[in-house]
Amino acid sequence: MKSRLAECGCLIVLLCGMVAGVPMAVNGADDSGHVAPKLIEVSRKHPRYFVEGATEKTWIPIGCNVCFDRLNVSDAEVRANFERWLRRFAANGGNCIRLWAGHRSLEVMPEKPGVWDAEKTKTMKGIVALCEELGIKVKITFESFRMCLSPEVQAKTAQPKVNFDYNGIFNRPLYAPYAKNVAEFFRSPECRAIYLRKAQYFKDLGFADSPAVYCWELWNEINCCGSIAQYSEWSEWALDELKRMFPRQLTVNNLGSFSDVGAYQMYDALAQEKGNDFMQIHRYLDTGACLDVCRASMDVVAASATRELLDRSPKPAIVAEVGAVQANHAGPFPYYPFDKEGTLLHDAVFAAFFAGSAGCGQFWHWDHQYIDGNNLWWHFGRFAKAIEGLDPVAEEMKPFYTESRRLRMYGLRGKKTSIIWCRDKVSDWRSELVEGNRAQVLSDQDVPFRNCDLDCYLPWEDRRVTVKAPRLPAFRRSIVVRVPSVAVEGVVRPH
Repeated sequence: MKSRLAECGCLIVLLCGMVAGVPMAVNGADDSGHVAPKLIEVSRKHPRYFVEGATEKTWIPIGCNVCFDRLNVSDAEVRANFERWLRRFAANGGNCIRLWAGHRSLEVMPEKPGVWDAEKTKTMKGIVALCEELGIKVKITFESFRMCLSPEVQAKTAQPKVNFDYNGIFNRPLYAPYAKNVAEFFRSPECRAIYLRKAQYFKDLGFADSPAVYCWELWNEINCCGSIAQYSEWSEWALDELKRMFPRQLTVNNLGSFSDVGAYQMYDALAQEKGNDFMQIHRYLDTGACLDVCRASMDVVAASATRELLDRSPKPAIVAEVGAVQANHAGPFPYYPFDKEGTLLHDAVFAAFFAGSAGCGQFWHWDHQYIDGNNLWWHFGRFAKAIEGLDPVAEEMKPFYTESRRLRMYGLRGKKTSIIWCRDKVSDWRSELVEGNRAQVLSDQDVPFRNCDLDCYLPWEDRRVTVKAPRLPAFRRSIVVRVPSVAVEGVVRPH
């Protein structure tokens, strides 16, 4: 008698074959057995960072979550909104986004297995094509639901106390005939087959060979669906299947916000998933969180998240969701409207990278709620200028940290060059946004380096200046400094 898993395999092959019409290639090989390089790969020379697969040129993700349209507007309006967001993002140096393919604004298979929505398909194809045009790489998140209730059951289900349509966003009635909850979904052969049928549809649309699509993500915050024991076996299975279907692209999993004591064990387990190509973390400034660090200054929130990943795995670390929320994620941060200069965005973007992440911190709340609403896309351009010409792979850079009475200093030490982001400790979200204090100009700050020039970039003024160590030029909030690595020897050590 066939096992339930064996039956699942047969059903998957049957359903995916129906979609493709032809046998699927094994390991991405063509008729001659040649396997094309991945679009983006983990560097073999320095596995903390990424390189372009064809050229092995270092690739630093300047990323943001531009995941869906939350306003429940028409398909044409969704496409128009994405075009506006992405063109503004790319014009400011952005090169990496994330799409939720399971959100109602993008879901290509909304109601029945194998029945495709033509308008949502047009939207997904259009976004990928636009990213190809703009040079933006895309990570596509397959699913994000936390319930699979039928419409009848959902109508009787209470909505959590949040200021958004939780049930509408996180329920997937499509799977209700096959599973009562997500734990049953993970065990169901039928659900596994449907999941892969959607993957095969994206492959048939050409996404497997798109120069824009670099990564497939199993789920958004899969731990919100059950325990480690419930989702771990499914995750390993799904990672293996997606690697087989998309051999030129990376595959990853992710977990919810690292904000309570249970997160330590969950992220330990994530680091052990063999098919997970790089490490990701979500962390928010959240005044209701269990962990004190989530109430700290935003640079500390993002930098500490990076270190949680570096401590667990030698793979590239990405702060894949960062932002600020109402207590316990009840909604967006109430002080966003006051952050017209984008101090929260700036700190999250810069701190993650200078703490050792392979790319900048990837902010949430990209739309009217914060980034687009406050016209803050320019911060990505300032980050791009701050790291211009930097090659962490060639330099074999390692993170370090030091501080003075007034400054926190996050640095990357290379073979020849070291780069440090200095952040004023006093001027943070409490001081500026809650208390209404203006950030002070600092004109008397030193760095612990001697006998060298300080090549400085002032991101809040968008200008460069070179001065003699140790005195920094006058600046507000933060400054980026490059020095010869010989000046760092004996002063700091890798974190």
